[in-house]
Amino acid sequence: KKVGRMDAKVMPADKQMVLLASMQAKAFMELYCTIADTQRENLWHFYRKNSVLVWNGTPITGAAVIKDSLQKLPGTKHQIDSLDAQPIIRNLGTKHTALLVTSTGRIKYGVKKPVHFHQSFVLERNPDKADDDSAFYILSQTFRYRNPPHRSQFVRR
Repeated sequence: KKVGRMDAKVMPADKQMVLLASMQAKAFMELYCTIADTQRENLWHFYRKNSVLVWNGTPITGAAVIKDSLQKLPGTKHQIDSLDAQPIIRNLGTKHTALLVTSTGRIKYGVKKPVHFHQSFVLERNPDKADDDSAFYILSQTFRYRNPPHRSQFVRR
């Protein structure tokens, strides 16, 4: 061996897939929240006619109906506190075709106090852009307000 030479380590394929899923989820959430907060009229582009949004227990199906529902909300400002992603692998040995993305955070409507939320997305590769590995659409999304537990619930007396 030559002195000072580093052996190149190859990351195992499963770790590469998880790392790629995490990077894709981060990019997706940044884009989704930016558009939701600044250009909500364009948010419908993330959805397709088979997309489903479950908003606090109420199912909304289809891009057009989701667009109309989201347009009724007041202006928002998202703050993401946690983000996680997992590739959905249908066939071992092939790249993932879907992602499960979960996040928690706070959302502020207009001048109201921020509300805590949890949401999850199943992102599917966009069949209209088969040659673009980064093109996903929202197949399924759940959004739910959550009340953080009061600190006293964890304090023993």
